[in-house]
Amino acid sequence: MKFLATTAIAAAAFAAAGASAQTVSIGTNPQGSLAYATGAGVAKVAIEDAGVKMRVVPQGGPVVTLPLLNDGELDFTISVSVVTAFAKSGGAMFKGRKQENVRVVASLFPLVVGWYVRADSPIETISDLKGKRVPSRYTKQKIAGLFARALLATGGLGEKDVKGVPVPNGVRGVQDFMEGKVDAANFSLSSGKTRQAHAAVGGIRVLSAEMNDRTQAILRKIAPGAVLGTIQPSAEYPGVKGPTNTLIAPFIVNASTNTPDETVYKVVKALHANKKKLVTAHKSFGGFDPAKINRDLGIPYHPGAQKFFKEAGLM
Repeated sequence: MKFLATTAIAAAAFAAAGASAQTVSIGTNPQGSLAYATGAGVAKVAIEDAGVKMRVVPQGGPVVTLPLLNDGELDFTISVSVVTAFAKSGGAMFKGRKQENVRVVASLFPLVVGWYVRADSPIETISDLKGKRVPSRYTKQKIAGLFARALLATGGLGEKDVKGVPVPNGVRGVQDFMEGKVDAANFSLSSGKTRQAHAAVGGIRVLSAEMNDRTQAILRKIAPGAVLGTIQPSAEYPGVKGPTNTLIAPFIVNASTNTPDETVYKVVKALHANKKKLVTAHKSFGGFDPAKINRDLGIPYHPGAQKFFKEAGLM
């Protein structure tokens, strides 16, 4: 129902914009997805606060929308930062197909991923996972496996240093953790599945990564577009007992070098000023920090976005 409400909000805002302005498009995953709801929220603010008439175009996700953006067939897209980084470099799912015209517009709310163990486990650090049973392979969710490997690497560990238990996806990895088949799990820390695990095993504890220039570089080599960031204890993150360093891969807005600078400038300025309105579109925007809208992801920002960042004293 939340997604339907978000769709209705975007449609109403679109109608209110009138027919006089030129329409720009924002590509997203299919309706019902978080990416679609995110795009609908961005469109609402663009229309109502930037004077930019924006239409949400649901597609097959960023593997489809980023090439369309690169070719100028879309004006904006929503993706997770890691996917955009691979698009720019021509790696992973974009192997041999560099999307050189893609630029970042804004860093939105974060996808926060981490390794966690049972609260009473003797495992204290990521490096302590050496020789332990952990989910591996992630045959049907490659990006989940990539996040897991990237964080292990910050602790000096590779796949040969742990006892891998093959799983199809992150959800199954957490299920195996609850059933005692693995000693640790790696998943979104704000997800319902992580909350389920926290309740099922009598409490979890999230492992903090060592965070410095060396470990940032290690993580980015495996998961470009992601960063090590610090999260604080909150109701959103069960098992976080104190300041904890872990992987953050934000949902981002992308544009093309073909997207006019002034249009991008207006959109990013409106996003920066309207967190409350974005939250009404979808609760995930509660994690949006306007002060980090230009978070360094190792991916170039659009000139129109850079113009606003300079004007706002963010760079």
